Amino acid sequence: MRILMASSEVYPFSKTGGLADVLGALPEALVKLGHEVLVVSPWYKTLKEATPLWIGDVEVPFDGGATACGVGTYEKNGVRYVFVGNSAFERDSIYGYDDDVKRFCLFTRAVPQVSARVGFVPDVVHAHDWHTGYLPMVLEHGWHMPDGFAHKPTVFTIHNAQYQGLSGIEETLYWLRLPTSLTDSYMNYFGYANAMQAALGFAWHVTTVSPTYAEEIKGPEFGYGLDGSFRHISNKLTGILNGIDTGIWNPETDPNLPQTYTAKRLDKKLENKRALCERFNLDPSKPLIGVVSRLVDQKGIDTVIEATSELLWQDWSLIVLGSGATSLENDLHALTAANPGRMASYIGYDEGLAHHIYAAADALAIPSRFEPCGLTQMIAMRYGTLPIARATGGLVDTIDHDRTGFLYEHDRPEGFLWASGVARGAYAAQDHWRYMMSEAMSEDFTWESSAQTYIDLYKSLG
Repeated sequence: MRILMASSEVYPFSKTGGLADVLGALPEALVKLGHEVLVVSPWYKTLKEATPLWIGDVEVPFDGGATACGVGTYEKNGVRYVFVGNSAFERDSIYGYDDDVKRFCLFTRAVPQVSARVGFVPDVVHAHDWHTGYLPMVLEHGWHMPDGFAHKPTVFTIHNAQYQGLSGIEETLYWLRLPTSLTDSYMNYFGYANAMQAALGFAWHVTTVSPTYAEEIKGPEFGYGLDGSFRHISNKLTGILNGIDTGIWNPETDPNLPQTYTAKRLDKKLENKRALCERFNLDPSKPLIGVVSRLVDQKGIDTVIEATSELLWQDWSLIVLGSGATSLENDLHALTAANPGRMASYIGYDEGLAHHIYAAADALAIPSRFEPCGLTQMIAMRYGTLPIARATGGLVDTIDHDRTGFLYEHDRPEGFLWASGVARGAYAAQDHWRYMMSEAMSEDFTWESSAQTYIDLYKSLG
């Protein structure tokens, strides 16, 4: 099959979160199964690890007329990439601007044009998250479509239902050069244009990134105002679990580690802990909980912050890597200063340090309020680091309590402390802890099975 994927970010070229990781790994898994994949993404001001070959401009129907967009091509591990160039993407950050919806409407409208420019006419089009939410609608109703693109089968994947892309209806239709008759279509969300809801209505099939999350979003707590729409489309809604790139996340070959190791040589994992503790002045004899996370409300890091005193009383040490809300960053600075030798924090993001924490920590705290899939728990388990996680979304689908990690129900410090206490007791029984480490490392989180599920879905749409 010829599969076209569109996403606002793609690892390793651009990344703010798990969306990029999925787009970095799933296309390669599909190629390994014998399919042809083109990934289209914006050509940002800075693209890591790529210098696309510029092959010219295309005229994109947009904003009541036509807008020129550059086309850059690149190939890596059998996957073809096309980057869409325009001044709208030449900014210091990927997101966070007042005109984000308009910027990604331009990107969405450009996807068929740039794909046609490189001679790629797909069998199926797969759009990811609200940034490309209007793509199924454009393919169904858009004017000025390249040959072979109109009415193509479409799949839309929800990576996070919290972010939906709201804007004015009239201006959005004007940007996309779509007929005003669509004002009363599925894009209409209480008088506003909603990119994610448009995708729910116009995509041939909708997926989320874990089976549990597919059920959770049908309720008001996790549906963020779209729970009724999710229930309405439940006949075409499927949860397909993400995987991880086990070539990048491999403790046996990871170049970021002071000492590589395997499930059969877990004693060597301790050398990573000693090196990390020496760097951050922590006691390597104490069990260590790591946190690798964005510091935002969804991730529940405030839960760990509130529990820190009790956590240290349970005789854990704690190290946190992340950035985000200034208030949370300040709280971590204060706690680190107040607990020398017991707690460390690194505000920012360092890829090498993230790898080192996954390998060095005994446990990884994942106190998410909701988690569509989550990759950190899969990575942690692959490194023999046991997750302590809230029982939500993909965390439920991937962690087996008291075998490969620890789950708790309540979104409060007391819930997290209950689970950390259970984990501390398991750590004291070293034979059971090592058994859990081995079980966690034996879990299969490769993309192969999920990629085949996607292929089966694509074929069912034809």
